[in-house]
Amino acid sequence: MRVENYFLMQVKRTNGAIEKGVVVKGTLDDAQQSFHAYLGAYAFGHDSKTDYVQVAIKDSNGVDAVSPVVWRNDADPEPVEVEE
Repeated sequence: MRVENYFLMQVKRTNGAIEKGVVVKGTLDDAQQSFHAYLGAYAFGHDSKTDYVQVAIKDSNGVDAVSPVVWRNDADPEPVEVEE
């Protein structure tokens, strides 16, 4: 199967609002550079208002080109209801 494009899927939750998008790249190298740049900009505490980031790359055949990554800031976990 021929690969024509790579699709970078980006999701982040900032101040409770979820933003998502798909970026089309012509090469795997370009897609991976953007993948890491997105993580570097928003994940790992780099944006204090963002508490969730997900990135993935699929090729034009729908196959994962790299393993997807999900980052969560668990510093402020959501309350859990405890039954007594």
